[in-house]
Amino acid sequence: MDRARARLVAALAALAVAAGGRKAAAQKAEIVGSWRGTSTCVDREHFPACNDEQVIYEGRPRHGSGDTVTVRADKLVNGTREFMGESDFVRGADGSWVSEVQTARFHLRLVLQVAGVRMT
Repeated sequence: MDRARARLVAALAALAVAAGGRKAAAQKAEIVGSWRGTSTCVDREHFPACNDEQVIYEGRPRHGSGDTVTVRADKLVNGTREFMGESDFVRGADGSWVSEVQTARFHLRLVLQVAGVRMT
């Protein structure tokens, strides 16, 4: 897994966002917009280089689709945004947003849930 994707995976896997997202006017996907929050490391034993970080997530519709959203993650370092990576999320049957990555070495499933102004 490349370093940018590893950072994105760590950030999204531990996502706990307190600020609300702004919805795009023509888009019904509640994940679209800007989300700001904290990415908290949950497994420092296996990922000792992981750091708790302030993160900004930007969700945008993919190719005008209402069921696929690309989420970009930037961490804040000394007040400056640094790109971590991006992934596509598809709406799950339960209304959550799901991104899956599968390689010969692992299968990762990220699930984001939006409830009002919170995303976990």
